[in-house]
Amino acid sequence: MKKRTLRILSFIVIMSMLLSTVAFASQNSSAYIAATSAYITYSGNNINVYFTVVGKRLMDEIGVSEILLYELNGNTWSLVCDFEADNPAYTADMLSYNASAKADHVTYSGSSTKSYYAIVYFYAADANGSDTIEYIT
Repeated sequence: MKKRTLRILSFIVIMSMLLSTVAFASQNSSAYIAATSAYITYSGNNINVYFTVVGKRLMDEIGVSEILLYELNGNTWSLVCDFEADNPAYTADMLSYNASAKADHVTYSGSSTKSYYAIVYFYAADANGSDTIEYIT
C-alpha cells in the first residue's frame, strides 16, 4: 500500500512539474511578456483580483486588458463583472504607459460566502506589436 501511494504521489509531482514547465514556456514564447501572476483575495465582501505583468523591455502599454470575474451560484458559474481597460473607470488600475511592469488590483463588491474565479488577460504592446496571455485564477 505504501509503495502504491508513493507511486501516485510521484506521478502527481512529475505531472505538476511538467505542467508548470508548459505554462512557463508559453510565457517565454511571448516577445513582449516575460512573467505574469494573478490571484483572488477576500476582504469582507470585497473580492480583489491582484495581478502582476512584467514586460521583456520598456513597453508603450503594459498591464491587463480585461478581467472577467465569475461567481458560483448553486451549480452554475455566472459572469458578475467585466473589468475592461477601455473603461475609464478602470484604465488607471489596469494599464501603465511607458513602463516595463504593472502590478495592481481591481475590486468587486461581492459576498465572502460565495466562490469566485477570474480570467485575466495580460497585455503588453510597443511600436512593433502586442501580445496577450490568458490566465485563469
